[in-house]
Amino acid sequence: MARNTVYATLENQGFALTHIDDWSADAERGSSGASVIFGAFAGKKGRHVKLRVSCQSAPEGTVITLMQGTSGASGGLIGVRQASALYSDIYNVVSLTFQNAGVLISSGNL
Repeated sequence: MARNTVYATLENQGFALTHIDDWSADAERGSSGASVIFGAFAGKKGRHVKLRVSCQSAPEGTVITLMQGTSGASGGLIGVRQASALYSDIYNVVSLTFQNAGVLISSGNL
């Protein structure tokens, strides 16, 4: 259930999922070409971002890990800042989804 929730949340944020196995996937949004060509001008919506999502069972419950896959470096310092802000936004949306469902135990900076 947790895996499906995080996948649905990312899809609602415009990410396309590529399943790696039953418990992990890559999530991508935006255009890598636009990020390279337009750099910082690609903006948050056009910036290519990639996350690795993994779900694991633990004694405390399911652990969802989101790992940043792109840095935004193609947009220089501004692109890196935009990517960092975008990742923070994504992590917050996922965290709020689980909080609103009443199932989030803790979240950390990833």
